[in-house]
Order: sequence, then C-alpha cells, then structure tokens
Amino acid sequence: MPKPLAQFLTSTVTFLPAGITALGTASATLAFSADTSAVVHGLALALALCGALLGAADFYEASLRRDTLIVAHLAKHPGAHSRQIGKALGVPDAIAARSLTRLTKAGLIVRETNNESRALHSFRLSA
Repeated sequence: MPKPLAQFLTSTVTFLPAGITALGTASATLAFSADTSAVVHGLALALALCGALLGAADFYEASLRRDTLIVAHLAKHPGAHSRQIGKALGVPDAIAARSLTRLTKAGLIVRETNNESRALHSFRLSA
C-alpha cells in the first residue's frame, strides 16, 4: 500500500470514533430540544456512547502497538536509551517513557541504568 494512502486511512480511522461521538451527541441534543420519543433519545445517547467506547478502544490498541514496536526495537538494539527509542518510533519522550514504564512493570523489559534523567535510562529485553 502506498505510504500516503496508508496515512490517509490511518487518520480517517482515527477520526471515525470522534465523528460517531459528535453525531450521537448532536442527535441527542436535537432530540431533547424537539418533541421526540424516548426511543430516539436512547438511540442518540447510545450512538454517542458507542463512539466514545470506540475511541477508547483505539487509544488502547495504539498503546499496545507502540509497546510491541518498543519490544521489537529493543530486540534489535539492546541497551537503547528511552530518548533513542522515542526518536526511532517518532513519539514524544513522555509517551515512550510511559510505554517503557508499563513494559518494565509487566516484566517484559529491564532497565539497565539508573541515571537521574529518564531520557538516559537504557533498557533491554528481560531474560
């Protein structure tokens, strides 16, 4: 798949839950202001809730994908620093650090150094 097409599809899928949530919220607002039945109110609120849940699921899946990429990066580059990992994945240092903390607590990776700066911590896969 060409890279521009993949980027377009990724961004479209990212905004889909937000669009569903907005549509449900707008429908609920209009339904409450008009003379409509309780079924219409319930369906509009259900649509808004579905969009919100889809957004939460997308956020969770993105963090799992990022964690997988970090483990793969550490398999190729043991001892990599958190700043290097973030740069390699194209994510801010804080997001990389959050994933590294989660993976360390899960026992999948080990922190090799205890530098004061989080950006200088180095990591490797656990044995």
